[in-house]
This record gives sequence, C-alpha cells and structure tokens, in this order.
Amino acid sequence: MRPAIAPAARRRRAPDFDSLIGLGLTLIVAPIGLGCGALEPVGETGGENGGAVPAVVVQAFAESCAGGGCHDAATRAGGLSLAESDLAAIIGGPSTSGLPMVEIGDIANSYLAIKMLPDDVISAQGLMRSGGRMPPTADFTNPNNQTILAWVAGAEFPEDGGGTDTTGADTDTDTTGGLTFDAAIWPILQMRCSCHLAAADEALNGMLSFPMDTAYDDIVGAPSIDVPAMNLIEPSDAANSYLLHKVKGTQADVGGAGVQMPTGGMLDAADIQTLEDWIAAGAPM
Repeated sequence: MRPAIAPAARRRRAPDFDSLIGLGLTLIVAPIGLGCGALEPVGETGGENGGAVPAVVVQAFAESCAGGGCHDAATRAGGLSLAESDLAAIIGGPSTSGLPMVEIGDIANSYLAIKMLPDDVISAQGLMRSGGRMPPTADFTNPNNQTILAWVAGAEFPEDGGGTDTTGADTDTDTTGGLTFDAAIWPILQMRCSCHLAAADEALNGMLSFPMDTAYDDIVGAPSIDVPAMNLIEPSDAANSYLLHKVKGTQADVGGAGVQMPTGGMLDAADIQTLEDWIAAGAPM
C-alpha cells in the first residue's frame, strides 16, 4: 500500500499537455542560413501568456542555448535571444513557423519544442520541422534539454528559494538525518529526471510521470511499468526498488528493460548512495 500523502501537502498538478498522437503539423519555416540561429522569432514581444520562467529552466537555457555567439542577448542568432531577460517573450510569442515559439502545456504546438525533439519522435508523431535539431552542438543527452522540454510540456518546478527551513523551528523530531524526500530526493529528481515531471507520454517519458505535486505518491509503493511485481520504491528494501535498479543500470538483473537512467548520463555515486540510503531509512517524506 502506498504511504498516504496529506491533502495539505499536495500542490496543484501541472496541466496535461495535448496528446501528440495523430497530429499532423506541417511547419512552414524560413530557409536557415544563419549558423546556430535556426530558431527565428517574428516580432519582439511575447503573447498574453508571458510570465516568470522557473530558475532551473533559466539555468538550462543559459547553459545550453544562450551562450556567446548563439542565442545570447548580444548576438541574437536568427533574431532570437534566449537570455534570462528575454525568456518571458517566447511564451506565446510568434515564430516564423506560424506556431507560437512556446505554448506552455502543448509540445506539438510549440516551435521551440519541435526543434528540440528527437528525430524518431518527430517521425513517430507525424510532426515536421525544417532545418536541423537543436541544439546545434548535438549535445542531445544533456539534462538541460529534458528540463526545457518538460517546462514546455507543463511540468511544475519549485519556486525560487526551495524548501529550506530558515524559521529556526525546532527540528529535534527529525530522526531521518535529513534523508527525507523533500530535502534529499526531490532535488535529484528535479535536476536529473525532468522529463518525468510532465504528464505521462510514451514518447517523452515512457509513461512514467511524477510531477512535483504528487511525486512522492507516484514512486513510493507504486508498481513499476517494466516489472509490475516490483515497486519503483519499496521502503526499507533497496533490492526490491526498481527505480534504484534503473539508475544503477541493473534493471536487467531483475527482469527489467530499457537503458540505464537518466539518459543524460548516470547519476554520480553520491546521488545513487543518497537514494539507496533514503530507501533503507524507510523512504521518509
């Protein structure tokens, strides 16, 4: 049985993004001859849906898209800046494709996402794009790509400031040594498993979804997709926690399938040990 999660602890679920299945979008884009500037906006302001971009998404754009000589504020390759000061303008803002640059919650109608999706996903979902896949460095396994796509898909991210308690409240009742889901595990999932923060989708995340508001409930005591008889996280039983096997790369040993997660490169040893220690401690919330 899954441990209950108090209603007061739940947050509003991010809106589901429209199914990609059956959509046949044809992008009419301008010829690309601008180096890395394959994304070209039309106009200079965003649509009515503009707003704050989560800090983790800002960081992902800064590291992977807004470097010098590309979509930084000075160069604006193709006329597009993905620098922090300009990100709000891409939400609902137009592109040369006739689609919004970003339509939060709608991958199939977001030009930026279509430029970033893997070729096999574009083909399988009947989508079309002109020009090469972004980023032009072909660093497609970088976790930043997952973060950006998850944001476009409608995933929620923690507000700036995180959940650190600075009130000075008595914490003597905490017997977990800090190994709680909120303090130790969620930050790892947020940074390295962001494709799974969006709604379940076969192409994006293999139908495994654990958005911020229900993440604990979605993995603790929840059956895995590959091995239904084994839970993703079985409190106090690391050997029977499929999620741990997936990040260790030992999923085949327990009858699982697929590749080691995350796809952007394995977790470092410290993070894997943190996950294992948390499970051994009973997977406290």
